[in-house]
Amino acid sequence: MIEYLYDTIRASAGETITLTARVSDNDGNCVEDQCGLMIHDDEGLLFMVDGTLFEDDALEEKLWLFTIPSELTADLTGRYWYCVCCGETKLCFKHPIYFVG
Repeated sequence: MIEYLYDTIRASAGETITLTARVSDNDGNCVEDQCGLMIHDDEGLLFMVDGTLFEDDALEEKLWLFTIPSELTADLTGRYWYCVCCGETKLCFKHPIYFVG
């Protein structure tokens, strides 16, 4: 289960989670370099997953898929933080992601 409320995400812990995002530069162009999704707790970075760029024919645009394997979230409960990055450069502020059992 994945639910979005603006920039906040609620997802089931212990399940494979795939998030989809539009990632664009300041001019509105799609970022096509390697993007990743970072998951943080209050102490720092827990893990990062690489994204996969794909062309959505129905939307006529390129989107990024970020798949988090179930074993990375199996022991997570509560609020954490996510942000999209390109290499080590964060492309946004951290936003909340909640993992529920």
